[in-house]
Amino acid sequence: MRLRTFVQAGFIFLTIQLILSQTLSGANPVNLPTGVHYYRFASLVDGPEATWINPAALGFNRMIGAQITGDFYDGSFAHNWGFSTAGDGVGFSYRHLDDINGEDYKEYMLGVGLRAGYGIFIGSSYRHVKDGPDDLDGTHFWNIGLLIRQNPNLYMAAVLSNLNREEIGGNRTDIGQLYSASCMPFGRHIRISADISLSTKQSLSDARYIYGAEFYPAPGLTGYINFDNDENYELGVRVNLNQYFVGLQSRLATGGVHRGTSLTAGMVSGPQPSIIKPKPKKIK
Repeated sequence: MRLRTFVQAGFIFLTIQLILSQTLSGANPVNLPTGVHYYRFASLVDGPEATWINPAALGFNRMIGAQITGDFYDGSFAHNWGFSTAGDGVGFSYRHLDDINGEDYKEYMLGVGLRAGYGIFIGSSYRHVKDGPDDLDGTHFWNIGLLIRQNPNLYMAAVLSNLNREEIGGNRTDIGQLYSASCMPFGRHIRISADISLSTKQSLSDARYIYGAEFYPAPGLTGYINFDNDENYELGVRVNLNQYFVGLQSRLATGGVHRGTSLTAGMVSGPQPSIIKPKPKKIK
């Protein structure tokens, strides 16, 4: 039963992708500015950040949570900032980037996710650039995602972005593709992941490959590392404090060049692994 459901979901998703790829000619990939929205693997993402990475994950973790993020870059803090919240299968995200090619950048995202079968989740999101550089000002993007978590030792995901093929700079842009897998080959303290990101008209040799790992040295403490084939890196950590959490994730280029650090603080509505042990209830 699990295998049949998995095959059906994969067949539907790949069929949509193949149909869409036949409609493209001379398209260009979408290049949105970075900042605030740190990287998570599409098969592993959890919480409010699922809105901008893989909306299908909103259907997996339905706990209500919210977070605010500010970037530290070039000696300044929170010139770039954002807010995200998610719960009950719905997520919302906003980010403000300061002075992108002479213009401030304001972006909104809304996502929904739901369970489609045993361990299978689907989702969709809408991204709108309200203000930005001339080519991006007023643009919008539709995306769909798939998440498969039928086995706790192997997660898989796929995301198609820019399905409407927004026109940027006078040209229709390409549909983006992201394929992701995460596994636990060395026990419960480390999970390794890999993503492949490319546009529909790109070959695998031109794709972006991202590899990384999450480390769980203690309950409520998570470390992150990822790197890609263009020699970009991200290092981070998250600490859970009962129903609250704080974290940071730094973006680095070759030679340790700093490209910004996202500092995050937030809270969730329910229990989560924490470095602070809950106080025992008093017996009356």
